[in-house]
Order: sequence, then structure tokens, then C-alpha cells
Amino acid sequence: MAKKILIALGALALVIGAGAAWAHGPGRHLMMKQMITHRVAEAEDLVQATPQQRAQIDASVNKIIGVLESQRQNRQNVHQQLVQLLTGEKLTTDDINAMAKRHADQMQSLVSQIAPEIVNVHDVLTPAQRQTLANKAKEMHQKHQQNKGGFGGPAE
Repeated sequence: MAKKILIALGALALVIGAGAAWAHGPGRHLMMKQMITHRVAEAEDLVQATPQQRAQIDASVNKIIGVLESQRQNRQNVHQQLVQLLTGEKLTTDDINAMAKRHADQMQSLVSQIAPEIVNVHDVLTPAQRQTLANKAKEMHQKHQQNKGGFGGPAE
């Protein structure tokens, strides 16, 4: 059960991170799409996915990318609203809380659209393939933890 949660959280983190990067501008969405498809292809290679599995995974990834693309304008609007809120004459905690609630609602909507595709990818993979991905995620996490440091960079 913990492995399934780890895999789902990893996939969700990738999708949310991709969505955040997508919000930075129209020129970057092509690069982001290429990055996502490249990383997915690497994962498919790692688990030695069959052609049928690859087709199903790629279909889910394309749906997720479509959802992210459709949300790009919403993210740009949120950014503009935040700037207006922070630069306005008056700012209250209610204003901030309302903006945070709208953002949380939008994120919940995004997740509810993406979650079925993550479940599809999970169900396409065998338990051994999911374990391989979990091991790779754990390895990557440990590698990134070793490189952490303070403001000056990695600890010496």
C-alpha cells in the first residue's frame, strides 16, 4: 500500500511541477511537453514496458498534458490577481484567505481531472514494474537529499 502511495505521489508531484512550470509562459509549454514525454519514455524503458503498455501510458500522459494546457490561462489570471491584491491600496487577511481558497479549489479541480489518468497508469503496470519505479524514486530521493545544503549550496 505504501508503495502505491509513493508512486501516486511521485506521479502527482511530477504533474503538479509540470503544471507550475507551464504557467511561466507560452514559449515554455512545448519544452515542458517534451520534458514530460522524455521522462515518461525513460520510465517506460526502465520498467521495460510492452508496446501495449506504452500506448496506454502515453494516452494518459497526453490527456494530462491537455488538462495542464487548458489550465494555463487560469494560472496566469491567478498571478495577475495576486499582483493586483498585493499592490492595491488595502489588503486584508480575508482577501488573502479568499485568494488561497480559490487557488486550492482550482488545484483540487486539476487533481480530480488528472487522478483517473494516474490510476490508469498504475493499473497498466505490473507489481514488479511499479516496484522498479518505486526503487528508482527512492534512489533519486536519496541522491537529492545528499546534495542538500544551506544558502551557500551543498554542505562541505
